[in-house]
Amino acid sequence: MLAESLIFQTAALACLLPALWLAVRRDDEKRLLLPTLALAVAGPVLLCVLAARSGWRTDFSFTIWVSAAATLILFSALAAISRTARKMAALVLPYLGLSILVAILVGHGGRPMPESPGPWLAAHIAVAVATYALITVAAVAALAVFLKERSLKSKTTNGLAALLPPVAESERLQDRLMFLSEAVLGLGLASGIAIHVQRAQPLLEADHKTLLTLAAFVVIGILLIVQRFSGLRGRRAARIVLISYLLVTMAYPGVKFVSDILIG
Repeated sequence: MLAESLIFQTAALACLLPALWLAVRRDDEKRLLLPTLALAVAGPVLLCVLAARSGWRTDFSFTIWVSAAATLILFSALAAISRTARKMAALVLPYLGLSILVAILVGHGGRPMPESPGPWLAAHIAVAVATYALITVAAVAALAVFLKERSLKSKTTNGLAALLPPVAESERLQDRLMFLSEAVLGLGLASGIAIHVQRAQPLLEADHKTLLTLAAFVVIGILLIVQRFSGLRGRRAARIVLISYLLVTMAYPGVKFVSDILIG
């Protein structure tokens, strides 16, 4: 299949390189970042569309490609309207590039689902992908807060910290994305329950994916409540955001990595 060929996957990764090169520069050439982001989105999205033509796949490599494509779409939309988001490109794009590289290195031809997903399952998949994209960008904003605060505290300006937005701007973006992540994650849990009801199954399964997702939902909820009443900010809040991201990562691509790579 064309979408599974090493050449096509490498070409999709190469679409990310112009935007990545501009993201780490400090000069006025960053005005060209948005057009290059369009190219960065096009490669992974096209690959995912071609790979899913014969049916939705559940293997680890395809999961990484879909997650990267969704995150690129979300980040590009934010970058188009937010100068703060554009400044975070120096963290977002290298991370996504490394993720795609991992998908290429460990990827192998995954089998499509035996049946096309019904409306509830399709909605559940879409919500899960959107949740992961939201919390990924939120985690990047939290990492930007962490790195910027550490740079300010040590009174040193390293190359990476100088590229990042001010702490207050990153925190505002982080808070909004975490609120959206909690709402969409709640929709994902609700759609999962609806699928179980439709299939006359227990409302929740006590598996790793469900438990980790519930843990992430609780952690994010606690963070939002604490921030509302105590004004928790800075690196302490950023650590909680990163923990939430880790939980969702273990629940979504992490479970697939174990089943597809370590066990399979």
